[in-house]
Amino acid sequence: MPQPSSISRRIQSCINYVSAGDYESAMVNFFPAIDKTAKRRRPKDGVGKRIRRFISDQEAIITAIATGHVFRNIFVNGVSFPEAIYKFGRTPIAHEGELDPRLTFNDAGALQIGNTWNLSSSYITGLCVGVMVAQENSQEFIKAPLSLTIFGREFQINELWGAEPLVKKIIADAFRNPHLFD
Repeated sequence: MPQPSSISRRIQSCINYVSAGDYESAMVNFFPAIDKTAKRRRPKDGVGKRIRRFISDQEAIITAIATGHVFRNIFVNGVSFPEAIYKFGRTPIAHEGELDPRLTFNDAGALQIGNTWNLSSSYITGLCVGVMVAQENSQEFIKAPLSLTIFGREFQINELWGAEPLVKKIIADAFRNPHLFD
Protein backbone atom coordinates (compact mmCIF):
# COMPACT_ATOMS: atom_id res chain seq x y z
CA MET A 1 0.00 0.00 0.00
CA PRO A 2 1.41 3.44 -0.88
CA GLN A 3 2.52 5.74 1.90
CA PRO A 4 1.79 9.47 2.13
CA SER A 5 4.57 11.55 0.57
CA SER A 6 6.58 14.20 2.39
CA ILE A 7 4.11 16.84 1.17
CA SER A 8 1.16 15.01 2.73
CA ARG A 9 3.02 14.25 5.95
CA ARG A 10 4.24 17.84 6.32
CA ILE A 11 0.78 19.33 5.67
CA GLN A 12 -0.77 16.94 8.20
CA SER A 13 1.87 17.92 10.78
CA CYS A 14 1.35 21.59 9.99
CA ILE A 15 -2.41 21.29 10.57
CA ASN A 16 -1.82 19.43 13.84
CA TYR A 17 0.56 22.16 15.05
CA VAL A 18 -1.91 24.90 14.08
CA SER A 19 -4.58 23.09 16.10
CA ALA A 20 -2.17 23.03 19.07
CA GLY A 21 -1.38 26.74 18.69
CA ASP A 22 2.30 26.10 17.85
CA TYR A 23 2.58 28.29 14.79
CA GLU A 24 6.34 28.24 14.44
CA SER A 25 6.37 24.42 14.35
CA ALA A 26 3.48 24.58 11.90
CA MET A 27 5.56 26.75 9.58
CA VAL A 28 8.66 24.56 10.02
CA ASN A 29 6.54 21.71 8.63
CA PHE A 30 4.78 23.83 6.03
CA PHE A 31 7.79 25.15 4.13
CA PRO A 32 9.10 21.81 2.81
CA ALA A 33 5.59 21.03 1.52
CA ILE A 34 5.26 24.33 -0.33
CA ASP A 35 8.78 24.10 -1.70
CA LYS A 36 8.25 20.60 -3.10
CA THR A 37 4.89 21.63 -4.57
CA ALA A 38 6.35 24.81 -6.08
CA LYS A 39 9.20 22.76 -7.52
CA ARG A 40 6.68 20.47 -9.21
CA ARG A 41 5.06 23.55 -10.77
CA ARG A 42 8.26 25.38 -11.71
CA PRO A 43 11.14 22.90 -11.72
CA LYS A 44 13.58 25.32 -13.36
CA ASP A 45 13.10 28.19 -10.90
CA GLY A 46 15.32 28.65 -7.87
CA VAL A 47 13.82 28.04 -4.44
CA GLY A 48 12.98 31.67 -3.59
CA LYS A 49 11.48 32.49 -6.94
CA ARG A 50 9.37 29.34 -7.14
CA ILE A 51 7.98 29.70 -3.60
CA ARG A 52 7.12 33.39 -4.05
CA ARG A 53 5.51 32.71 -7.44
CA PHE A 54 3.52 29.79 -6.03
CA ILE A 55 2.21 31.93 -3.16
CA SER A 56 1.33 34.63 -5.67
CA ASP A 57 -0.50 32.05 -7.82
CA GLN A 58 -2.51 30.90 -4.80
CA GLU A 59 -2.88 34.28 -3.06
CA ALA A 60 -6.61 34.65 -3.71
CA ILE A 61 -7.32 31.18 -2.32
CA ILE A 62 -5.03 31.74 0.67
CA THR A 63 -6.54 35.10 1.62
CA ALA A 64 -10.12 33.94 1.04
CA ILE A 65 -9.61 30.99 3.38
CA ALA A 66 -7.70 33.14 5.90
CA THR A 67 -9.95 36.19 6.02
CA GLY A 68 -13.18 35.57 4.13
CA HIS A 69 -12.02 38.26 1.68
CA VAL A 70 -9.80 38.16 -1.38
CA PHE A 71 -6.64 40.23 -1.30
CA ARG A 72 -4.06 40.25 -4.07
CA ASN A 73 -0.96 42.24 -4.85
CA ILE A 74 -0.76 43.89 -1.44
CA PHE A 75 2.49 45.78 -0.86
CA VAL A 76 3.33 47.32 2.51
CA ASN A 77 6.64 49.12 2.94
CA GLY A 78 7.69 47.63 -0.40
CA VAL A 79 7.02 44.04 0.71
CA SER A 80 4.35 41.84 -0.88
CA PHE A 81 2.54 38.98 0.87
CA PRO A 82 4.55 36.30 -0.99
CA GLU A 83 7.78 38.14 -0.18
CA ALA A 84 6.84 38.49 3.52
CA ILE A 85 6.09 34.77 3.84
CA TYR A 86 9.33 33.87 2.10
CA LYS A 87 11.63 36.53 3.57
CA PHE A 88 10.29 36.53 7.16
CA GLY A 89 9.16 32.89 7.25
CA ARG A 90 10.92 30.41 5.04
CA THR A 91 14.38 31.97 4.93
CA PRO A 92 14.85 32.43 8.69
CA ILE A 93 13.37 29.00 9.44
CA ALA A 94 15.74 27.38 6.95
CA HIS A 95 18.79 29.30 8.17
CA GLU A 96 18.17 30.09 11.85
CA GLY A 97 15.50 27.54 12.75
CA GLU A 98 12.89 30.14 13.74
CA LEU A 99 10.52 32.72 12.32
CA ASP A 100 11.77 36.25 11.88
CA PRO A 101 10.08 38.50 14.49
CA ARG A 102 8.61 40.49 11.58
CA LEU A 103 6.22 37.55 10.91
CA THR A 104 3.90 36.54 13.72
CA PHE A 105 0.59 34.72 13.98
CA ASN A 106 -2.25 35.29 16.41
CA ASP A 107 -5.39 33.53 17.62
CA ALA A 108 -7.52 36.67 17.63
CA GLY A 109 -8.23 36.75 13.91
CA ALA A 110 -6.37 40.05 13.74
CA LEU A 111 -4.48 41.32 10.73
CA GLN A 112 -1.78 43.95 11.16
CA ILE A 113 0.64 44.68 8.35
CA GLY A 114 3.46 47.17 8.52
CA ASN A 115 6.98 46.69 9.77
CA THR A 116 5.64 43.47 11.30
CA TRP A 117 3.25 41.12 9.52
CA ASN A 118 0.97 39.91 12.32
CA LEU A 119 -1.43 37.51 10.65
CA SER A 120 -4.30 35.46 11.95
CA SER A 121 -3.40 31.79 12.36
CA SER A 122 -6.03 31.17 9.69
CA TYR A 123 -3.38 32.32 7.20
CA ILE A 124 -1.48 29.12 7.92
CA THR A 125 -4.63 27.17 7.12
CA GLY A 126 -5.00 29.20 3.92
CA LEU A 127 -1.40 28.45 2.96
CA CYS A 128 -2.02 24.74 3.57
CA VAL A 129 -5.14 24.80 1.42
CA GLY A 130 -3.20 26.59 -1.31
CA VAL A 131 -0.73 23.70 -1.34
CA MET A 132 -3.33 20.94 -1.00
CA VAL A 133 -5.53 22.07 -3.85
CA ALA A 134 -2.67 22.57 -6.32
CA GLN A 135 -3.13 20.34 -9.35
CA GLU A 136 0.43 19.08 -8.82
CA ASN A 137 -0.72 17.43 -5.58
CA SER A 138 -3.71 15.52 -6.93
CA GLN A 139 -2.14 12.16 -5.97
CA GLU A 140 -1.43 13.15 -2.37
CA PHE A 141 -3.30 11.78 0.66
CA ILE A 142 -3.09 11.51 4.42
CA LYS A 143 -4.10 8.59 6.61
CA ALA A 144 -5.74 10.61 9.39
CA PRO A 145 -9.44 11.55 9.20
CA LEU A 146 -8.97 15.33 9.21
CA SER A 147 -11.60 17.73 7.89
CA LEU A 148 -11.72 21.39 6.95
CA THR A 149 -14.63 23.74 6.37
CA ILE A 150 -14.42 26.05 3.37
CA PHE A 151 -17.13 28.69 3.13
CA GLY A 152 -19.61 26.55 5.00
CA ARG A 153 -18.82 23.24 3.27
CA GLU A 154 -16.99 20.56 5.21
CA PHE A 155 -14.42 18.47 3.36
CA GLN A 156 -12.23 15.60 4.36
CA ILE A 157 -8.63 16.68 3.71
CA ASN A 158 -8.24 13.88 1.18
CA GLU A 159 -11.04 15.39 -0.90
CA LEU A 160 -9.02 18.59 -1.33
CA TRP A 161 -5.79 17.27 -2.84
CA GLY A 162 -5.61 18.69 -6.38
CA ALA A 163 -9.14 20.13 -6.10
CA GLU A 164 -8.21 23.67 -7.11
CA PRO A 165 -11.06 24.09 -9.64
CA LEU A 166 -13.62 22.99 -7.02
CA VAL A 167 -12.24 25.29 -4.32
CA LYS A 168 -12.05 28.22 -6.72
CA LYS A 169 -15.69 27.63 -7.67
CA ILE A 170 -16.77 27.51 -4.02
CA ILE A 171 -14.95 30.78 -3.33
CA ALA A 172 -16.22 32.46 -6.51
CA ASP A 173 -19.77 31.35 -5.67
CA ALA A 174 -19.41 32.70 -2.12
CA PHE A 175 -18.43 36.08 -3.58
CA ARG A 176 -21.06 35.82 -6.33
CA ASN A 177 -18.30 36.51 -8.82
CA PRO A 178 -17.76 33.86 -11.51
CA HIS A 179 -14.76 35.84 -12.83
CA LEU A 180 -12.95 36.11 -9.49
CA PHE A 181 -10.08 33.89 -10.64
CA ASP A 182 -9.86 35.08 -14.26
